[in-house]
Amino acid sequence: MHIDLLGPVAVRRDDGTTVTPSAPKRRALLSTLAIRLNQTVGTDELIELVWDGDAPPTARAALQGHVAALRQLLDCPGLTLGTRGAGYLLAGDPDRVDLLHFRGLCDRAGVLRPAPAAPAASTEPEPHDPAVPLLRAALDLFRGPALVDCGSVLLRERTLPHVTDLRLRALDRLAEGLLEAGRGGELAAELAEAAAAHPTRQTLAARLVRCLDQAGRRDEAAAWYDRAVARLSGPPGPELRHAGERSADGPERDGPPRPARLPRRGAPDRRFTGRSAEFARLDEALAAAVRSGHPILVTGPAGVGKTSLVQHWLQRSAEHFPDGVLHAELGGFDPAGPREPADVLAGFLLALGEPAGALPASPEEREQRYRELLAGRRLLIVLDDARSYEQLAPLLPDPPPPGDGPAWDGDGDTGTPGTPVVVVTSRSRLRDLLVRDGGIPLPLGVLGAEDAAELLARTLGPARVAAEPQTAADLAAACDHLPLALRLAAARLAARPGWTLGDLAAELADEQTGLATLAGTDRGPIGVTTALDHTYRTLPPAPARLFTLLGLHPGAVIDTATAAALADLPPATTRTLLTRLDAVHLLEETTPGRYARRELVRRYAAGQAAELTCDDRFVALDRLIAHYLAVTAAWTTGGWTTAAWTPEGGGAAPADAAAWFRREESALRAVVVCAEQFGRTAESWQLAHRIGLLYETTGHDRTHWRAVTEAGLRAAHGCADQAAVARLATDLAVLHVDRAAHRTAVQQLERAVAAADRAGDQLLRHHCRARVAGALLRAGRYDQALPLMTDLVSAARTPAVGDLLVRALTDLADALVLAGAPGPALVHADEAVRVATTRSGAEAVLATQSRARALQALGRRDAALSTARLAVALGRTVGDTGLESRTHGLLADLLCELGRTTEGAVARRQARALAAGER
Repeated sequence: MHIDLLGPVAVRRDDGTTVTPSAPKRRALLSTLAIRLNQTVGTDELIELVWDGDAPPTARAALQGHVAALRQLLDCPGLTLGTRGAGYLLAGDPDRVDLLHFRGLCDRAGVLRPAPAAPAASTEPEPHDPAVPLLRAALDLFRGPALVDCGSVLLRERTLPHVTDLRLRALDRLAEGLLEAGRGGELAAELAEAAAAHPTRQTLAARLVRCLDQAGRRDEAAAWYDRAVARLSGPPGPELRHAGERSADGPERDGPPRPARLPRRGAPDRRFTGRSAEFARLDEALAAAVRSGHPILVTGPAGVGKTSLVQHWLQRSAEHFPDGVLHAELGGFDPAGPREPADVLAGFLLALGEPAGALPASPEEREQRYRELLAGRRLLIVLDDARSYEQLAPLLPDPPPPGDGPAWDGDGDTGTPGTPVVVVTSRSRLRDLLVRDGGIPLPLGVLGAEDAAELLARTLGPARVAAEPQTAADLAAACDHLPLALRLAAARLAARPGWTLGDLAAELADEQTGLATLAGTDRGPIGVTTALDHTYRTLPPAPARLFTLLGLHPGAVIDTATAAALADLPPATTRTLLTRLDAVHLLEETTPGRYARRELVRRYAAGQAAELTCDDRFVALDRLIAHYLAVTAAWTTGGWTTAAWTPEGGGAAPADAAAWFRREESALRAVVVCAEQFGRTAESWQLAHRIGLLYETTGHDRTHWRAVTEAGLRAAHGCADQAAVARLATDLAVLHVDRAAHRTAVQQLERAVAAADRAGDQLLRHHCRARVAGALLRAGRYDQALPLMTDLVSAARTPAVGDLLVRALTDLADALVLAGAPGPALVHADEAVRVATTRSGAEAVLATQSRARALQALGRRDAALSTARLAVALGRTVGDTGLESRTHGLLADLLCELGRTTEGAVARRQARALAAGER
């Protein structure tokens, strides 16, 4: 059993199972006893700490209950909870409590002892400081702020100052040891975090300046020195002042003149989660890079963890680079602008042992000298946050000579010269690096669901996440499974023990303020908005304008045509600009011409769009609405020019319409509501109506069908268009039929018919009733559909809607066939054929098809076949390939039914060719 307090409180069995108490007061009791391991803690003191000095009269009895529960929890070898006089004692090995283990390691490293007298000066650095591995292991025990969810504010107030002080002393002592070994650069990141959090501790700032200077990062050293001095109320102390002077004078030489080395793999950093597949891919890339000399390129969006991945991989792989590691932060997307290659080369030359006074003056000479010093070295060069190929090119080593085999295989020290390995990280895809230098791409995606949940659990504690597993999954999804967003969300929750995961999930769900929830702090990582800002600000004006306009689009996927409509640009130009956005991971081209974006990016873009003028927003939204109306018109506008809106193809929309609607459905919904809210009521109801037809015919999830239709109906009422009201009320009736709410469907149909009557449109009245009849027929409600369709035939015999008689007759005939009444069906089909002889060719084809189906149902197959052949002949004269295709399909069915499969197969191929627009 182990108790972890250096981060969220956690109790782990020896097999790794987590059994952390979920009750805050029980965690407070456990934390208090663990901190005072092997010491008796009085009952009164426990009550004070557990109840934060505000104990109720029942506290003593409640404490006994918590103790009993902890005894059951700790019922295994290693830790024992017992009663001692007027208190309780938790007994066990101090190494089983991470805070005490941390203190023990610091003690063994000499941190707790008074500083010894300064040793005599030595010309040789101490190669093996025994304190270094102890302190590295001690500091790696921290998983976040200590006791972050211990359940007692009072306990934290009494304990944290001592823990924080010891941690800073350990960090300071570790920095001293690494500087003596010439490895100060290894600790720069941790020192920077600590120095920012504790600006009054000049020793930390001094150590940081020296470490950066020793690593050849002189610009950063100078910047940190200036920052540290600016925060002081008086002049800097001698140690900080001396560090600043040494940095200004030249690189520090406390250790041997070699690149900064990363530590051998020690205690794992428990703050890092997952990425096992990515580590394996990096190992494979390393083997390829050693053979070829090609750089490894780790790319991904801001906040995905590129730098962290490489750092943790290096902890595992440091033995492959016996000559050390060169690291440069290139600042590719920094607001201050990317670093100049010449400045980076200067730092690298100093780290490689070049005297400060002998640095070449020109960039070209520095590049040449840099490559000379790299020759034969088995080291790693990390170029972090690169902006462009132009920035990288001078920093790449010479490739191995053609035809030479690898001088080393990446498996350790072979005693032979080698070629340096380069790892580049960037949020740009850097295609030029892939093309010109054969870069080995390693795109980094967001975390999987399990790894995202584990990251939350490591910060918040497993118990807190286990208590709300589905909410935790929803929270991770709201963060796009992006490591930066997840860490910020977890930190926000960790600082608020009284909040549930649901509280934060609700806060993140707010469209207007959710992104602000993931803001950074002065002492921690940057926020999601800031990270995206850094990318956005690097865009040229044209791609930046397009990205901003895309903020008006509510969907997760955008195609080139939609983006072109929003931006009022030609498709070719738009495609070029979309490629620029894809290049920096603001979009991702999932299939040719279609671009996905994460929800956090969509919200950020919406924030940028909010800065547009009202006129610009409205004009762009009008273009977007017009685009969607134009696209949907191709599939839906035929619905009100025939008697019953029965989509071609047996009641199903074309395959391309179904695929498009699946991609665009969520965006279309939002555009309907947006158009309604901004006073585009006519456009809103038209789009809602067309979306309803697509819901009806594509088989797409219909969860939101009603909300869209009701929004369209509100818009129709808003523009006082009775014909529009009739159409949308009919859509609602069809929807209710789909959901088997037939009584409600009839009521909606009555409203639709009344609106059509108010509009004075008898054709529209007929259409409304025909659509509902078709929906009832598809639902198998023949008892309700047939009377309605019979009534429609009667109505079509009147002059007002006489043009619809053929369609009404064929619909009724087909319905009777489905209902098992082929005899009456043939009667109506024959009448349709007679009437159609005086009408358009298309009606004659439809009537003949209907007669063939009735004959087929009656078993008169030869007559059905000859009638189908007549329909095919008539179809050739109409010029409608879709209608002709369905006629060939009917013929194919009849031929196959007669056993004439070869002829049937030919007819089927003709039907498919016609459907594809071929003859």
